[in-house]
Amino acid sequence: MFPRRKFAVVGSLIAAVASCSRPQATPTPAPGAAAPGGAPTAATTGGPARRVPPSRDSLVTLRAAYVAQVMAQIAGRENEPAERVFKNVQVLKGITAAELVRKMDKDYSVAMSWNCTNCHRLAPQGNFASDTSTDKRRARFMQQMQDDINHTVLPKLYPKDTPAVTCATCHRGYNEPPSAEYLLPERGKPGGLPPQNARPGGPPPAPSGSRGH
Repeated sequence: MFPRRKFAVVGSLIAAVASCSRPQATPTPAPGAAAPGGAPTAATTGGPARRVPPSRDSLVTLRAAYVAQVMAQIAGRENEPAERVFKNVQVLKGITAAELVRKMDKDYSVAMSWNCTNCHRLAPQGNFASDTSTDKRRARFMQQMQDDINHTVLPKLYPKDTPAVTCATCHRGYNEPPSAEYLLPERGKPGGLPPQNARPGGPPPAPSGSRGH
């Protein structure tokens, strides 16, 4: 963990670029929207109901099946370089095949509440190398951006005890980084918006039923 000021610097560095993502999986939350793992409904959006995506627990189960399938296929080669075991590895070179699978499952997917098929559209046919998905090409760009921040930008800001960012630093479980409003504390609490009906610069409103003197 590193101080909040470092998170603030990190956020200002990458929030604009990270928000360029526009996948079609889990929607970005908004204040008062459905809880994580669900999608806004007609009651919350005023429009037609949207298909509710799988819950995060369900996504863990779905990914586990693909992870088991891939690990069975590479049995005995888990510790070889990923680019030697898998086809079309362009960015995540220099790590083992097992580390690549673990990164896809525990880093990418958890950070955005995705399934393997968000990027690997032909995974059900056993084709993980295909580049048919725009999301897969975007993920490569985002990984390169993350590497640049971690290896070039942050060491300049913090030569000692250099922090590091991950996908989850901005995405926090959603396919697009949540808006600043969503991250604010509840109204009336420290750091949040003032209580409703409060006069600017004045004391908070008295509890209902109380009388002034």
